[in-house]
Amino acid sequence: MVQVKHTGGNTEKLNRIIEAAQRRFGIYGLEKTSMREIASDLGISKASLYYYFPDKEHLYIHVVDKEHDEFVKNLRRNMEQSEFPDQMIRNFVKTRMELFRTFLNLSRFKMSNIREFKSLMNDSWIRSKTKEIQIMSDVLRQGMENGSFSKDNPDELAELFIDILRGLRTTFIKNKEYFFLDDEEYAVLVEKTNRFTEVFIRGIQK
Repeated sequence: MVQVKHTGGNTEKLNRIIEAAQRRFGIYGLEKTSMREIASDLGISKASLYYYFPDKEHLYIHVVDKEHDEFVKNLRRNMEQSEFPDQMIRNFVKTRMELFRTFLNLSRFKMSNIREFKSLMNDSWIRSKTKEIQIMSDVLRQGMENGSFSKDNPDELAELFIDILRGLRTTFIKNKEYFFLDDEEYAVLVEKTNRFTEVFIRGIQK
């Protein structure tokens, strides 16, 4: 995780800052949110905010990491409610799409700034992808062990599955002015993602 400048020995205050930023980004997006506004929401000075974070982009990364940690917890909880590996995969995709919708709402930055932003987000994206591949690999391995899925390399299949899901998202985002999808665009992405998921499940089922 991107490190804060100082913890100040006050984890509670740090969490309050991240939660306040999470609310701001959720309403206005990264582009239209300022450190001054976040500080105002908290009733602290802007200087106090900069004591913990060098800029709003680094604060944003902490918010995204928090969202993804919650996603992983919810995902594992939802998947435990199903005893069938194929349904676990569907639950994985559904929960993952909900996280992506949240990520879109938090972001809304100009695509012209994507190169600079990628350099900041790269470590966070790698961490999130690694966790997703591990979860999917566990599901595939379980399905192979109980005879639901054909024997294969679960790690390689999991990485392929995640890469294709990410590729689908990219096709919807790459030519847009802002990193954002309206309701209609998001619905089409969900439909295509679900269609691919069913094709994938049929391909590995015995």
